[in-house]
Amino acid sequence: MIGLFLITLSFVLYKRKAILMLRALFSKRYIQQLLREGKLLNERIYLYSTLLYFFIFPSVLLSFLELCVKETKISLPEPLQLYALLFGGVVLLFFVSHFFLTFFVKIFNYQEQKYLYATTKVLYRYYHTLFLMCFIPVMWYTHTPKIFYFVYIPFFLIVFFTFLIQFLRHINGISRIHFFIYFCSLEILPYLLLLKLLIIKM
Repeated sequence: MIGLFLITLSFVLYKRKAILMLRALFSKRYIQQLLREGKLLNERIYLYSTLLYFFIFPSVLLSFLELCVKETKISLPEPLQLYALLFGGVVLLFFVSHFFLTFFVKIFNYQEQKYLYATTKVLYRYYHTLFLMCFIPVMWYTHTPKIFYFVYIPFFLIVFFTFLIQFLRHINGISRIHFFIYFCSLEILPYLLLLKLLIIKM
């Protein structure tokens, strides 16, 4: 319900910007238009899309864990408590990622490229959460966690690499080696460690 409310606010109050963000997936011209019109990170729709990500991503993790537990003897905390833990983890990773990005930018003096990368991440999360709004009820009402692997993960990889390739193709003045080291160590590694811990627990 919170997710639907945030999406409604975005499209009612910022219809043009929301549609422009949707079109940016299919054409770099729209990404450039977003960049020309000002800093997306300073606009209210950025706040709505970030809050949407905070509420929706823990929901899909909660649904996945509860469906997996039904097939095992593992005990989980109460749903509300588990959701709070997942929500806190997502928020923490968000701010840790932001801190690492700021640290990386200052060390290598990539101030001009920071906004392009940050905008790319905003668009990625925007598509990700819109898809999850549809995916969560499908996964829950089919009562199978396997759909997580065969539907969600392929979608995640396609969108993830689409935006990564777009960023690498259009960015200028940044060392690919520097970015590769930053991306693998500070963007991907924390999630891999969490996944490893989750697999060990299960």
